[in-house]
Amino acid sequence: MKTRRWQDWVNLLLGVWLFLSPWLLSYTGASMTASWNAWILGVALVVFSAIAVSVPRMWEEIINLLIGIWMVISPWLLRFSGVSRTAETNAVIVGIIAIVLAAWAMMLSRHEPAHVTQP
Repeated sequence: MKTRRWQDWVNLLLGVWLFLSPWLLSYTGASMTASWNAWILGVALVVFSAIAVSVPRMWEEIINLLIGIWMVISPWLLRFSGVSRTAETNAVIVGIIAIVLAAWAMMLSRHEPAHVTQP
């Protein structure tokens, strides 16, 4: 994964959104579990997307994919799906977008030609 992908930039912005979403969507009072989930995973998404932007490697995309999967299932595993519909919807949508972007970047990297170093 030698090239920088626009998907990594979008995932970085998605992480910023995720971190800010408890305040912007006003669900900090409804569910602190959902808020902490968004804050922690938002920071993680920003960090790993920033790494992917600066030094693209497959493992960053795998981590972003796993973050996306966690976001999709977290409302039920952390039991905030019935507490805040806004937090649940946000987590699922952000998770799906992160999954799609990470999978897309991984698929594109598989089709990149291998660079051969010459002596």
